Amino acid sequence: MAAGTIAQQVLSAHASRDDTPSAGEHVTVRPDWILCHDISAYSGMERMGELGYTEIAHPEDVIMVFDHYVPSPNERISTQMNQLSEWADAQGIEHFFRSGNGISHNIMNEQGYSLPGSLILGADSHTVTHGAFGSFATGIGHTDLGEVLGSGELWLKVPETQKVTVEGMLPDGVGAKDLALAMMREFTTTGAIYDSVEFYGEAVENLEMHERHTLSNITVEMGAMAGIVPPDEVTEEHLDGVAVRDYTPVTASADATYSRERRVDASDLEPLVAAPAAVDNVSPVTDHEGTAVDHVFVGTCNNSSWADIEAFADLIDGETIAPDTDLVVTPGTKETLKQMNSTGVSNAIMDAGGMVGTPGCGSCFGAHGGILGESDTCVGTMNRNFPGRMGPGEIYLASPQTAAAAALYGEITDPREVR
Repeated sequence: MAAGTIAQQVLSAHASRDDTPSAGEHVTVRPDWILCHDISAYSGMERMGELGYTEIAHPEDVIMVFDHYVPSPNERISTQMNQLSEWADAQGIEHFFRSGNGISHNIMNEQGYSLPGSLILGADSHTVTHGAFGSFATGIGHTDLGEVLGSGELWLKVPETQKVTVEGMLPDGVGAKDLALAMMREFTTTGAIYDSVEFYGEAVENLEMHERHTLSNITVEMGAMAGIVPPDEVTEEHLDGVAVRDYTPVTASADATYSRERRVDASDLEPLVAAPAAVDNVSPVTDHEGTAVDHVFVGTCNNSSWADIEAFADLIDGETIAPDTDLVVTPGTKETLKQMNSTGVSNAIMDAGGMVGTPGCGSCFGAHGGILGESDTCVGTMNRNFPGRMGPGEIYLASPQTAAAAALYGEITDPREVR
């Protein structure tokens, strides 16, 4: 039986080994799930053929989701989606989510595909999100996707692991997105290159699953290969009656070796933003108060769960957004949208002057759904604010609550001042 970090143990199990592979060692693994979406699946399909494969080795382990170009913005994308749909049917892909179901990561988390101890390889960089459930989940490129689809296996290097202990509790008015941004400030964009990161401590243990989702999701922006929250009662409760397969939770052994150990005090955190144009350009909201905001976007795989949108809506319910500020709210899944509709949250957003988008990635990657103009400033709940990410404007990354305050006042505002 392997020992060591969670990464070492999961990779050992999926390489059919009884010993513990060392960091830096290469292993050939068979994943539990192979994830792809409308962009990566098309390239993966082509690469698979170029590598000489005609059939997917394990179609029952493939999850394909149309989530980026939803609805399709042009004829070329529509044609590609039609080709992918025919290919998925011909290959026998069992877990195929067509346009309108939502974001791949949110669907997997919501519907019980993200499982403790599992190995998830996804042709999307934010596959790290599933580490929130105690899985080893990492992004792969399109050629790797073609190989793992065709052969059912892939070669990986075992990463070093950093351990982060978050001491204390988050203060009132400070949420998981603020904690995630604090992690970015601690690590920077180069602080965990090809590492796995394990999160511990009182603050982490008290996060709900959607909040752990936010924390793990941001770790790829540190350069990490995986961001893992050890599974516990919160995980078990979420998966009870939902998990699509049996699973075996994995936790680090007492003698696990970490390349670095960090400690962060949650008790003195305050609402944060990542200012243009870097995810680690993090500072308190109060440093930017008064900055005019033209556009507010709530959504993406970082903050588009029902709980995230409910927290946003609680602050704008019965209010009217600033006259010169556009608001777009894009739910992460169809189920979240249905909940928004049944509880009146969709109406509250529209009555306030906002728009509700189709479940999916929305405008996060700058292809459709609300693109910024040359001089526009956006406050958004996404995970990236690179130049050109949503068009030529500038992006401040923030929590749903900070986004709500910006929408109401038309400028960056401390959300603790709202009602």
